[in-house]
Amino acid sequence: MNEIEELIQRRRRQVLVNSYLYYQMNMNLIDDHTYDKWSKELSELQQKYPQESKNVKFYYEEFEDFDGSTGYHLPKDEWLHDLCFRLLTEHKRRKEDGI
Repeated sequence: MNEIEELIQRRRRQVLVNSYLYYQMNMNLIDDHTYDKWSKELSELQQKYPQESKNVKFYYEEFEDFDGSTGYHLPKDEWLHDLCFRLLTEHKRRKEDGI
């Protein structure tokens, strides 16, 4: 996987996780500005590098027409719920521990 493909995959994961946190769990771990920046970057990368975007199999079809305006329509898979729950639990623990 080249550098562009790695960045596309990372942004898809970040957008997917943070969309689920926001739309399904009514929580945020990042601010809106950061989410918007990542979403816009992902949309631009996929348009600029269509073949690299297609090479990244991680949710390619779900992100194929992603324009960065919303993540509401993105998948809501069980593994994603479990991951988000663990992230929120860890975030809460760190906050309580002052980390």
